[in-house]
Amino acid sequence: MDVFCIGLWGKLQKSYIDVRIFHPGAPSYLPKAIKPLYREQEAQKKRAYAKRVIEIEKGSFSPFVLSTSGGTGEECGRVMRTLASKIADRHGNTYRETIEHIRLRLRFALLRVVVRCKTLLTEGELQRMAILRVCLVSLRGSRTKIKYTPISNIDINLL
Repeated sequence: MDVFCIGLWGKLQKSYIDVRIFHPGAPSYLPKAIKPLYREQEAQKKRAYAKRVIEIEKGSFSPFVLSTSGGTGEECGRVMRTLASKIADRHGNTYRETIEHIRLRLRFALLRVVVRCKTLLTEGELQRMAILRVCLVSLRGSRTKIKYTPISNIDINLL
């Protein structure tokens, strides 16, 4: 689990949040619509962690699913709305200002991650990774030619 907090959903209730970021432009996701992708990612997280959190940890579990295109899953939106209303009430701000601030901070955090990943990998490493992926796909017997997007072409919507 990535985040643990107390009091998000109820007074003194433990809450566990696990974050997943996926790229909807990946070859395996291209034929699918975006909404089912979010639901699928959330369901995978719930299958992996929800039972353990509820039975052993005696808490609640929320998957926090984000995409590299800037979208969020249903549970992620619910967590952000709840968090924004609690912060707004506590600090005397409006809900609108608070949710905008949370979304902006989240976008810049995602942008930092992408920039950090991009600077860690050189172009040669990226090309080797692409060649390795093509080799693995051909070993599996894929009949379709896969187009890979260079990481330098990937963009994140900030607004």
